[in-house]
Amino acid sequence: MRANGTSTAFRSGRVRPSLLLLVVCVVGPLTVPLMGLSSSPLKSLSGLSGVLVFALPCVDQTVSSRGTELADEGPLRSAKEDMHRSDFAAAEKILREFVQRAPHSAEGLYLLGEVLMRRDQPKESLRIFTQAAAERRPTGKELRLVGLDYILLEDYVDAVRWLKRAAELSPNDAETWYSLGRAQYSKGDYSSAESSFRQALAFDSGSVKIENNLGLALAAQNQPEKAMEAYRRAVGLQENTASQSEQPLLNLGLLLIDHNQPQEAAEELIRATVISPACAQCQEALGQALLALKRLPEAEKAMEKAVELEPTNPRFHYVLGRAYKQSGEMEKSRNELRRSAELYGSHSTPTK
Repeated sequence: MRANGTSTAFRSGRVRPSLLLLVVCVVGPLTVPLMGLSSSPLKSLSGLSGVLVFALPCVDQTVSSRGTELADEGPLRSAKEDMHRSDFAAAEKILREFVQRAPHSAEGLYLLGEVLMRRDQPKESLRIFTQAAAERRPTGKELRLVGLDYILLEDYVDAVRWLKRAAELSPNDAETWYSLGRAQYSKGDYSSAESSFRQALAFDSGSVKIENNLGLALAAQNQPEKAMEAYRRAVGLQENTASQSEQPLLNLGLLLIDHNQPQEAAEELIRATVISPACAQCQEALGQALLALKRLPEAEKAMEKAVELEPTNPRFHYVLGRAYKQSGEMEKSRNELRRSAELYGSHSTPTK
């Protein structure tokens, strides 16, 4: 699969049970009937197999009416500092102790929900967010986190639903529009994704990741020239910066290969491998471009590096086998093609 500039939040290949989103209003203690079942307390719904619940309060609560029993909010400040350092395990420990003492603290619950999302625990995160919503309506940012939970669960329909709500609450927030675009792209709605990425750029015109993802949406709609323009803008935005991403260079290189422009593709992909030498797909794509240019020794070197980085990727062994065959190294070619076939046989879904 081609790199798309996404974090681990956008994964594929997992099989999961179908999910039902139930939106209920919460005003104090409540029982809710579900799918013909007898009424049961709201807190028990999250334990039902195949059902995820995120609930919004009916009333417009702006301040928790019951979250003041713990005056000392020092733990919240400590947790935020840990989150800023990306020490989410430490933050979770602090916040779980805090909400145990102050179970109606909306801020504590929303922070704990965010920490759990960032620790890749979306189901538990959604359960905590539902508790938080019973205390105070979520902000746009907090609803964006709910949407990201559904992205982690690969439930893009519900992710789009909540991210649209988040965008209504925070219409000027670039990250919300970006997240909505990513969910729409993953759902296969490329036109809507393009629109969301353009909206995000209206509020953050200097974002490399948004330009890169705009390029992906345009390429998916068979608009290669516009996609290349977006990738090139992304590359230009990160010139002379300390932190650069290989993703726009990789995506540009792959598109150039697809449109029979291997020379320029090789130039961009060499830059990508300099930025990220451990990017296996960058090495493999560079090998493909060099192979098209008949630069066989360099192509083999790049493809060997890709195999070294991802030895269980069957496609990498296959393209390396082709390179060896083209250079007349038949025994090496047979070995790599045999290894590719073995790996494809061990995968229920072959790597594309």
